[in-house]
Amino acid sequence: MRPSVIPLTILLAAGPLLISPARCQTAPLNSEIQITKLEATFVDSPKLAGGYAKKSSGRPGQWLEFEVTFDRAADPKAPKYGDDLTFNYYILLKNESVTEDRKPNLLTGTVTHTHTPQEKGLHAVAYVSPRTLAKFFDDKVPVNAQQALTDYGVTISGKSGLLALAASKPAGVRGDKGWWDVPGSFTAVPGFVLSKDQTPFASLEWDYFEPVKPKSSN
Repeated sequence: MRPSVIPLTILLAAGPLLISPARCQTAPLNSEIQITKLEATFVDSPKLAGGYAKKSSGRPGQWLEFEVTFDRAADPKAPKYGDDLTFNYYILLKNESVTEDRKPNLLTGTVTHTHTPQEKGLHAVAYVSPRTLAKFFDDKVPVNAQQALTDYGVTISGKSGLLALAASKPAGVRGDKGWWDVPGSFTAVPGFVLSKDQTPFASLEWDYFEPVKPKSSN
């Protein structure tokens, strides 16, 4: 079920609310892009038929998959397939017990999608690798995303600037700012959030996730 957009005045006044991990807290910025769902899950490394011949040892690695569901509103005056959309991901690990400064790590990354249509129920995705999770949890990775993450969020920007943002918890966004814009309580670490084309999932679900803009494209 699509979560309702809460006006900013109500958002600021609201106390702690219960919310499903698969839903999100959003703030309205414009009528073009609406984020309807955020979901973080652990998924196994895929096994590709006829692929790499060497044997794998033990259980498949666990990737963190971060999925965003969003709508792009219909506008008869605009092209059906719009400008590039840039997604900035913010993934706050629950790993303060193993860091030197006792602050959790915030993993960040950027993925640009191209040719997004005017449709509802579009999907974008980013990943954190099993080796990265092992690194930041000192080889003691939790068994699921709920135990591994304190919070997560995303912003979507276009040619005109910021279009939408959302966080997984209530009060995670205020106006055009998210909890990730308030430094001090975490240590930000860029470069560990991967686009789909940088992972073993690159050749899968072509018709489900929006295409990633190649790095060499202008």
